[in-house]
Amino acid sequence: MKELIKNKNLKYIFIMLIFFSISFGLWNNFRLLWLEDNSINPSEISRIMSLATFFGAVSIIFISLKISMTNIKKLLSTTLLIRIVSYLILFLGYQHLPTKIIAILFIFDIASYTVGYLAIYPLITRVIKDDKVYSYRQLTAYICQDIGVLLGGVLLGFTIGNYIFDYNSFLFIALICLIISFISLLKVKFNNKEKYNEIKIRDYLQVLKKDKISSLYLFYILISHISYNCALGMQMLILTNILSIPSKTATFYFLLMGILADIFGVFALKKLTPKSDYLTILLKFGLRMLGYSLVFFFPTKEMTLIAMTISLFFSTAYENKTDAIYINRIDTKYQLLFSNLRKLVGSLGDSIGLYITGILFVFGSKYIFGVAALIGFVQISLALYLVYLRKKSDNSKFNSINSINSTNITHDMIE
Repeated sequence: MKELIKNKNLKYIFIMLIFFSISFGLWNNFRLLWLEDNSINPSEISRIMSLATFFGAVSIIFISLKISMTNIKKLLSTTLLIRIVSYLILFLGYQHLPTKIIAILFIFDIASYTVGYLAIYPLITRVIKDDKVYSYRQLTAYICQDIGVLLGGVLLGFTIGNYIFDYNSFLFIALICLIISFISLLKVKFNNKEKYNEIKIRDYLQVLKKDKISSLYLFYILISHISYNCALGMQMLILTNILSIPSKTATFYFLLMGILADIFGVFALKKLTPKSDYLTILLKFGLRMLGYSLVFFFPTKEMTLIAMTISLFFSTAYENKTDAIYINRIDTKYQLLFSNLRKLVGSLGDSIGLYITGILFVFGSKYIFGVAALIGFVQISLALYLVYLRKKSDNSKFNSINSINSTNITHDMIE
């Protein structure tokens, strides 16, 4: 990784990613509580977040029709500016803005974050494309999000003179991080002569239709996002409202789990990735589904916390086997468009999962995690079938190459 950072563009991209992720980690951890401080109840919060996530998905459709890989930096810059303006208005209007205005600004925030985040890896692929680089990008984002959570946990309630750090203070810090991220992105310079032909989404859908693995992978993404967000899309409110855990304690819990997940994610990438991809799937998702199922049958606060802990612990691990393989098999010219489609499907899954959580929230953790477990079973089945299809495809290509080589050897002998 040290050799990769010697590349100036890659260095500035990762600096941008660091502050981008710190900002998101800090704000994401406290934004639901910020909404509560603005006199919005959990059901309304669920609707706002679901609607904002849905519009994030819709924005991806628009971006897919208008943006090519050539303009990827401009796209990311624009989304950062939108978020900077949204955060500034939210910060200045704290506890004074009407709910509808807050909802609109959250739509801008989540939509621009969704589009911006999905643009980061395609931006990196203009420099290098590698499964481990994909995982390093993911782990960097996760670690820096944890730093954001740590910052909030340390500062919450901290007093300087007469000023007390509250949820709105964290929004301001997140705003500063976004500004630094934007400045770093401006330092990224690509060869302007390098052009990528614009690809119409309608034409690519025809290509995708013939690619069974990629098509099924997108459906798998939809199901996995529904399952995860059904259980943990409103995780802070589950801890504070259902489990009656103070927000500061909940923050340090998420921080601890984030750190442990990052450590395990790095260790798993280097040392603990099983040789069998089937076993990898069962480790990452099987234990999560088991925890969710136990909450349904034993809906205690302790079991709910255990299930959340299991899910969060495995959240950053094995992405080189569950995602990177399917993303990097896509031709570079289709990379941005496929990332857009992937994020579109994922955002729809997030929206559906959050909406389901809002409906089930009043019934408690038993039904929230019970439904997540049922959806998780479908997710695991799809993940295992994808491994089967991929291995079958790889074996077919290997046999085809061997057949061609054998034919060439025979021709050489005859000659």
